[in-house]
Amino acid sequence: MKDEINSYSLTYPQLDRSLTINFSTAFPHTIESWADEFKSGYGVNTKILTSKATKIKLIKTPYWQQNGNKDLILRESLGL
Repeated sequence: MKDEINSYSLTYPQLDRSLTINFSTAFPHTIESWADEFKSGYGVNTKILTSKATKIKLIKTPYWQQNGNKDLILRESLGL
């Protein structure tokens, strides 16, 4: 059974920026994807740019003991 997904959105009107985080409703509520939209440029050249990311793989390891340079191989295994 696939987990249900909820979204949490933040809007920053003064910055013309918004962030949407899509996460699993089941514990541990993993982030499945996110999107960040913002304005770039000035005047008639203003464009809305979007950065997006989607989880491609998950490994469960003790991160706080494996976050040094010697553990870079773990990042490669995640496709980062």
